[in-house]
Amino acid sequence: MTVIESVVELLLEKLADPIIQEAILLYRVREQVELLVAEFRRMRCFLKDADAKQEGDERVKNWVWDVRDVAYDAEDVIDTFLFKVAPPLRRRGFVGHIRNAFTRKEVTARHKVGLEIERIKNKIRTISDSRSTYGIENIGQQAGTSSAGRSLREWRLTSPLSQEPDFVGFEKDMEIVVAQLMEGESRRCVVSVVGMGGLGKTTLIRKVYNSTRVKTHFHFCEWISISQEYSVKDLLQNIIYCHMVLSEEDLKKVQKMNVFELSHKISLYLQEKRYLMVLDDIWKMEAWDALKDAFPDVNNGSRVVLTTRNKGVALYADPLSQPHELRFLTNEESWDLFCKKTLILVRDGGCLQDLEKLGREIVEKCHGLPLAIAVIGGLLSVKEPREWENVRKSISWQFVKGEVKISHILSLSYKDLPYYLKPCFLYLGNFPEDREFGAKELIQMWAAEGFLQQRGEETLEEVGDDCLKELIQRSMVQVAIRNSSGNIKSCCIHDLLRNLAISEAKEGMFLQVHSGNANVPLASRARRVAIHHNNSSEYTSFSSSTPHLRSVLIYNESDAWLQRKEAKFLFRSFKLLRVLYIHGAYIKKLPKAIGKLIHLRYLGCAGTSLERLPSSIGNLPNLQTLFVASSYNIEVPDTIEKMQQLGHFQVKSTFNEKLVPCIVEIKGRPRLDRINSLQTLSLVRYGKWMEDGCLGKLTNLRKLGIWVDTKADAKVLYESIVNLDCLHSLKLQGNLAKLPDSSFFPTNLTKLTLKYSYLEEDPMAMLEKLKNLRILRLLNRSYIRKEMACSVQGFPRLESLHLRQLSHLEEWRVEEGAMPSLLHLNIGQCDELKKLPEGLQHVSTLNKLELWRMPDEFKARLEEDGGEDWYKIRHIPSIDISDRMI
Repeated sequence: MTVIESVVELLLEKLADPIIQEAILLYRVREQVELLVAEFRRMRCFLKDADAKQEGDERVKNWVWDVRDVAYDAEDVIDTFLFKVAPPLRRRGFVGHIRNAFTRKEVTARHKVGLEIERIKNKIRTISDSRSTYGIENIGQQAGTSSAGRSLREWRLTSPLSQEPDFVGFEKDMEIVVAQLMEGESRRCVVSVVGMGGLGKTTLIRKVYNSTRVKTHFHFCEWISISQEYSVKDLLQNIIYCHMVLSEEDLKKVQKMNVFELSHKISLYLQEKRYLMVLDDIWKMEAWDALKDAFPDVNNGSRVVLTTRNKGVALYADPLSQPHELRFLTNEESWDLFCKKTLILVRDGGCLQDLEKLGREIVEKCHGLPLAIAVIGGLLSVKEPREWENVRKSISWQFVKGEVKISHILSLSYKDLPYYLKPCFLYLGNFPEDREFGAKELIQMWAAEGFLQQRGEETLEEVGDDCLKELIQRSMVQVAIRNSSGNIKSCCIHDLLRNLAISEAKEGMFLQVHSGNANVPLASRARRVAIHHNNSSEYTSFSSSTPHLRSVLIYNESDAWLQRKEAKFLFRSFKLLRVLYIHGAYIKKLPKAIGKLIHLRYLGCAGTSLERLPSSIGNLPNLQTLFVASSYNIEVPDTIEKMQQLGHFQVKSTFNEKLVPCIVEIKGRPRLDRINSLQTLSLVRYGKWMEDGCLGKLTNLRKLGIWVDTKADAKVLYESIVNLDCLHSLKLQGNLAKLPDSSFFPTNLTKLTLKYSYLEEDPMAMLEKLKNLRILRLLNRSYIRKEMACSVQGFPRLESLHLRQLSHLEEWRVEEGAMPSLLHLNIGQCDELKKLPEGLQHVSTLNKLELWRMPDEFKARLEEDGGEDWYKIRHIPSIDISDRMI
């Protein structure tokens, strides 16, 4: 319920939106809306204090519920009003072109919204008067320090984000587990790590899994997250996609295989390999039974690792292996972790003496549980020292049945979030357990929901990035993957924190998760719903009971699910949707009814067979993000030019993007240059839409991916991209044959990807002149000659270099002084490359080397014991040599 302040705040922002103001003025209901805004502003003054007092006081709790309901009512009235008058608004365009005459429909709409606003105003007055009735009229009178601590702007300047998760107290455990993996019996053993939630099982095994010793010992390494909801088929398919070299035809065959066929294929592949398979967070014996046939025992020292809360599962998987049970942290280990999380403690290598006693008392209440220490430390890291005592007094919890009850401390950290972060955190309950979610996709959903506030000249994505980093700083969210430049690529949330988000969200009618339990009806007032099951018949009835939904996220784990006719109800029933995300919709074309969802701001279709978008897609004037992941190329109608708010249009392949690209085919000659807000466009085929210099007029583009079929197309492309001054990321695919002079590339370009380019001249000679280039990816036959060279002082700012499937490359030379800033080098499937360049030993900045699917002779030269080329890489801290596609 602590999200109610956010609900009111977002409602007031909505009512100030220029488009809504235009509608209000046009339909002559401005006076009524202004009175409504004034009432909500007065009510907002009481909410902060009410939020702090509602714990244990049913009177205040009931009053907050009343505020929530009336705020939701007001939002529904405004959005429904806009839905009904949208066509007339689009016809008129701007207030200056308003006709004096109204149609009967428009007069009716104006009259109805007036009555609805009057009803809400009366309800607000009743709620305000009820404060006296409830005896709570004194709330809101005390001014105090915001529980949010420092502002987001201040936090950005004072709290640097850690690059890696803190690892404290598990050093000995790590040694034990590594020994179990690399020593002992030759049979395929199951190594289990057992412990309660929040004890650090996944953190420990992740550290082991990523260690160079382990990665170089095994020929094959794979990490699988199981949790309570999983699809065996999806898990097995993902192993195949990541490790096996398959043609496009083979990939489609794999998609049609059943579980038995997939297990057999993996088992055959692993026969000759010493493999390491991690099954993280496995709950039931049935999960092990479903997967074990894929892991053959050929007496070569292969290992399977399980992390589980259930010791019985561990013993069932391998009765001969004793599970490793994690302990709680000692007092000093707990203090060490606490100091790392509370950044305010560490100054000049020491600790503030006046806080140590108080800090140790707080740590003692965490009873050595790492998750609790991390979360409370994250909370205190954004608080002033004078506020620590209040936190200490708020923690009251104890051991229950041998486990630590941590719900209170997690709830405390949630309640301390500033109002702008609370809906962002609750939204994480949408995602399935143990499912990683993309950082960009999450931020775009936040923006679509209206959770992010414009801040100066910054984009909403930049604001959202700060919000995500603050949640990470508070240990409410974990970083799963960083990209080669160190930015956050994907995140995850601990299942205990996810449960907290779901519980708080459900109580406040913010969100409800439906997992297929027919005995749990969907609340009629729920604003958002996440559906995590396979049977569409179980929720198609939701449409009649939940017309006010703002967000629907569907995660399917079944093949033949959500066919086109089952999908239609989504687009016909929920007229006020802002976010629609469907994972597993096996349809070729979206229904025309999609054009009715005029409030839609985010549309995502992943894991689909989508081939075409309907022309009605152009009727979505507010759409900000269009994301599609399909196994086919996507046809897009020319009506896309009408989507004036579109900021991000990105298409990816359902298969591993490294294997089979998915390309956007834009039909006709739409004037995309009219979409001034467009920042992301990828991956789009060159076509008529680019004629007349249209591409070069998209001056706000930051990320662009283009597929080029001919050399002539490439020439026109170069003449366009030179004008894109804001462009940071560029992906060029298709037949280029030759690169232009470096002056054709935008000066702000930091990332460049080339794929299927068939370049006949060494690209390094030109690309090393790009002064701001930080990431370079030469992939899949982008260069087809035998030699390549990097010269002195070339690539002055390059930090990450990827060379993949350069099948003709035999020799790569690196002169001393080249790539002076290189941090990360990734080389894969360069089958003819004989050895690493001599000059690599002089690149002192290099801290990560990844080699995958390289010839055995190449890898033999890099062995620590006797390898001819070991001296070239011995200075590199992290070396990963594997068969897995990285």
